[in-house]
Amino acid sequence: MEHAVPVFRPGVPGLIPDAWILGSACGPAAPAVVAVHGITRGVEEMVSHLLPRAGATGRTLVVPHFDATHWPRYQRAACRNRADWALLRLMAALRHEGWVSAAPFDLSGFSGGGQFAHRFTWLYPAMVGRLCATAPGWWTFPDAGTAWPLGIGGAARDACRAFQMRANLRRFLDRRIVVCVGGDDVERDENLRQGEDIDARQGPNRLARARRWCAEAEACARAEGLTPAISLRVLQGCGHNFVECVTRGGLDHDFIQPLARCAGCRKALACTAGRAAQQPERTAA
Repeated sequence: MEHAVPVFRPGVPGLIPDAWILGSACGPAAPAVVAVHGITRGVEEMVSHLLPRAGATGRTLVVPHFDATHWPRYQRAACRNRADWALLRLMAALRHEGWVSAAPFDLSGFSGGGQFAHRFTWLYPAMVGRLCATAPGWWTFPDAGTAWPLGIGGAARDACRAFQMRANLRRFLDRRIVVCVGGDDVERDENLRQGEDIDARQGPNRLARARRWCAEAEACARAEGLTPAISLRVLQGCGHNFVECVTRGGLDHDFIQPLARCAGCRKALACTAGRAAQQPERTAA
């Protein structure tokens, strides 16, 4: 797979996003990895930096493009134009075309893509296997007393969503969740949601917010009787830059994990790309 070339799949404007796809040598039986871009929408940059890792691990890679015209606030997932529904349509089309199976897919995202990834998982926990959220500007906390999307509660007019989120709580937490953030990602830039309330609740910057979310999610998992599988990896020497996080911090290893064995063909899938670049994960405190 080292010379594999991704395929561009045009979407349907406003309904299905364009996507770049790298197929697996094992075919659709190997669960796919969906990687979601940040708000600068550097899709081709993301594809080029994830291809070597996808090829080395034998994973099918799907990178959708939520363009600014049709999905300007895609990072909220359940936004006005419903980026979550757009991804559901894309994955249904890829199943029909033989790219992926109906098995849960791993979901990874950077910055705004990290926001989308964890909110999509809140909404559809049965569809996602492993979750990797990297450097979201702000989070949906497992807090039933705070309305969506800051928490999983609902306004008085939206009791149905509050019930859904509360019902999804245990299923959301009962998975491998990896949170990554640059050790230097402490700038309060214009894309970081700011304000007295959110700063007090979540923290002053992305690094602090990632730490706080991990701690609260782990505590919530324990309260639900689960053994937490939540970890935080701080990418030393990295700021809020996807390429830097990959080349210096080994983020591609967090986005795309190798499969020990492909369930479809029973072929062992070995990772051969840059193992030394990955730092060990630590469980969130």
